Amino acid sequence: MAAQSVVRDTVLVYFEQGLSGIAPSLRGNQKSLDSIAAITGRYSRNPQFHLYVKGWASPEGTSAFNTVLSHDRAAAVIACIESLSGRTLPPSAYTLAGMGIDWEGLSRILSRWASFPGRDEVLRIIRNTPVWQITDGKVTGSRKKSLMDLHRGETFRYMTDSCFHTLRRAEIIMEYVPYPPVEATAHPVFDIKALDSILLSPRPLPEHIPDYRFALKTNLLADIALMPSLEAEYLIRPEWSVAVHGAVAWWSIRPRHRYYQIATIYPEARWWFHTRAPWHGHYLGLFAGGNWYDLENGGRGYKGESGFAGLSYGYMMPVGERLSLEFGIGAGWLFTEYEEYLPVPYMGGTHYVYQQTSRMHYFGPLKLKFALVWRFGDFNRKGGGR
Repeated sequence: MAAQSVVRDTVLVYFEQGLSGIAPSLRGNQKSLDSIAAITGRYSRNPQFHLYVKGWASPEGTSAFNTVLSHDRAAAVIACIESLSGRTLPPSAYTLAGMGIDWEGLSRILSRWASFPGRDEVLRIIRNTPVWQITDGKVTGSRKKSLMDLHRGETFRYMTDSCFHTLRRAEIIMEYVPYPPVEATAHPVFDIKALDSILLSPRPLPEHIPDYRFALKTNLLADIALMPSLEAEYLIRPEWSVAVHGAVAWWSIRPRHRYYQIATIYPEARWWFHTRAPWHGHYLGLFAGGNWYDLENGGRGYKGESGFAGLSYGYMMPVGERLSLEFGIGAGWLFTEYEEYLPVPYMGGTHYVYQQTSRMHYFGPLKLKFALVWRFGDFNRKGGGR
């Protein structure tokens, strides 16, 4: 009887962004894992049996993180196979490799997509820009940064939505000599020649990607100071937004006329930069507005109005699908004119005795923000733009 030749089967297992845990329901992972487990359970004691597992990652995140992540993905496949097959594999039975970001795979995908916007520019960056650009011993740029800067980040976001999912994977090559006769299996396996066709199958953009145009915010620092605040913001474009902020405290603790009354309102225009998605990243703002106040704590009181204008800087980060946290500071110029008075008891009540009118110019910090943000108004939903 002729000797049986070595069989090489290739199976793919896919992962969610940034994760090394295996989701069985993702892109047919359960069938792929069952296929590997069935072959492992049958042939793992054969000395010619071997698993070659390569883990890959997509370009999101740092290179160091993706190198570790890709190795963890390969290790997670082995652990899952051992659990499903009921066999503990000796280290000699498999080879693990964390390959990091799959730049070559991304290049192969884009080279087949004639209609991909900015395809030639992306391919030129991948082929000609090193992973790290180093000048005089210092990192001055990178391949990923060049891609993220292309077309104000629109091309990178398009790739994130359309093709990065194919790069987050582990490739498992099973090498074994089948027992004669070769039994057919219902489990799907992929020949290595079919790998490109799998990788290069474009996934259409999701039917619905949330595009929240509005946000409501409250400054938790002002709320703690018993000055409830509310801000409404509208995203004109991914890099431009306008907002209106208001806050009010109208407290009076008697007796002796203890007033804590202040109201403020101001609009603000913001320019967003270094964003990974709309609303999330850094911004610079220009704001101007006014205050009305009456402050007195049992002694001299101050009642007046003020106007101000300044520049702001902030950063917003997501904590949920619709929720975010925002940190911000602002500084500039403020002018105020106010009356000073003394509350004097008079015939069982209080008489406010005018003292003088004062004016003040001020340059310095004007606001500090730690806000909870709720985003809404999905314009990508049918009817959302009407």
